[in-house]
Amino acid sequence: MPLPPWAADYIGIPYVDKGRSATGVDCWGLVVCVYREVFQRALPDCSEAYTDGEDWPGIAAEIERVRGDGWQRTEQPRMGDVVVLAIAGRPWHCGVMLNSLAFLHAAPGDSVKWDRLDNHRWNRRIEGIYRHD
Repeated sequence: MPLPPWAADYIGIPYVDKGRSATGVDCWGLVVCVYREVFQRALPDCSEAYTDGEDWPGIAAEIERVRGDGWQRTEQPRMGDVVVLAIAGRPWHCGVMLNSLAFLHAAPGDSVKWDRLDNHRWNRRIEGIYRHD
């Protein structure tokens, strides 16, 4: 499956705690940027809810809170859906679906890249895939 052309604009953006722009993003910041720039939809910033990218409890709590605000779980992922991934048993990481299998994400110590949900690193960590109504 080909990736959408807009994905190339985000690949390689550096990971920056609480980043919300092309100069740097964290995982939720990437979602915020893509929704704002590609889908023309504003999502909550959420950067005040956690201290940094290693604040797993704060991030997990915020993902759980935001997930209940207009997001519906889907079993048929498509471009623009948000995948939530569990780390250490909690929903700590997220990314934007590029198609039914590939997603874009930013992780500490790395830059924005794409991965596949069936990758051995992620396939057992999928907490859910959500679509905003």
